[in-house]
Amino acid sequence: MSDQATNALIATGLGTVVAVVLLIPVAAYEYRRDGKLGPGDLAILLSGAVYGLALWTYTLLPMPAGDSYQCVGRQTEPLATIRAIGFRDSDGLVGLVRDPAFLQVALNVLLFVPLGFYVRKILGRGVVVATVLGLGFSLLIETTQTTGVWHLFDCAYRRFDVDDLIINTTGATVGSLLAALVVRRRRGEIVLPTSISYGRRLVGMVCDVLFVVLLGAAVVVAYKGAFHYGLASSYADIGPDLRTWLQWGVPAVVEAAMVLLAGRTVGELVVDVRAVARRRSLAPISRLLKLVVGVGPLLGLGALTPSWSTWAFVGYAVVTVAAAALTTEHRGLSHLLAGMDLEITPRRRRRGLPPARS
Repeated sequence: MSDQATNALIATGLGTVVAVVLLIPVAAYEYRRDGKLGPGDLAILLSGAVYGLALWTYTLLPMPAGDSYQCVGRQTEPLATIRAIGFRDSDGLVGLVRDPAFLQVALNVLLFVPLGFYVRKILGRGVVVATVLGLGFSLLIETTQTTGVWHLFDCAYRRFDVDDLIINTTGATVGSLLAALVVRRRRGEIVLPTSISYGRRLVGMVCDVLFVVLLGAAVVVAYKGAFHYGLASSYADIGPDLRTWLQWGVPAVVEAAMVLLAGRTVGELVVDVRAVARRRSLAPISRLLKLVVGVGPLLGLGALTPSWSTWAFVGYAVVTVAAAALTTEHRGLSHLLAGMDLEITPRRRRRGLPPARS
């Protein structure tokens, strides 16, 4: 497999992981701004994460192993790369696209075109901001290259090229100008939904699972790091039992506190919905029932090690997802048994967002 194909594979794999991690904050933002998280939002999230990783892989990878590299200098003469393009009328377009110098310039422009698009689409900013950010990111990349990845290597294994600053910045500017043709400068009035969709409930459930997995993993890694570096030398090294308590116990405490104190799980907080007891005088009991028949069994089954617990976990998850689809207002099994209604958190009506600024 070529280096370029490997870089694309790494960017796609790691970018997908980053997109999954960022789903929780992105969903929280979108549901409060638009009241929905559509396929377009997910596509922007995934493609943006992959693109961000591609900037890293295509400009820094492959990194040399050991001392198997040669130090390279710097190209500090402006426009030298462009003047190196050997275009002749007799060669025609075919000769131009075969010129290595032209391909280098063209690919560097194309590499930063998406940045200009994302600046306009995500940040709502125009050409000036896209140009400044393009220059900033390009300067960061070139500085990283010329310092040997900030002195991780003894010298630079990739050449600093002042023309890359010019060409990459141009790419970001072009991307912003092209995006102006397809991205509306002013959004219409946003009418937030008044009912809870099944998709919203599913996103909330997915965010609950992600929260448990990510928090549990972070706690385990933090504990192992503290033990390894002597910060927790008075505690026992992590074993299967302790790992289980950390990985599932800490998220369980957070989820239980959210349900008992606020009446909603972390995932429901993310998608901006809340659960209200039909008999407010019994709200504490309703919240306890919601915990016992809702997120509680999923956490408990996830923490168990016997082989049957995996099938029980999958079965309960299927029942939970199906119940959310079949019940009124997609209340789900836990809210049905707990005597609670789901509603969207009341918010002020929003007007259209301002046009993209430069």
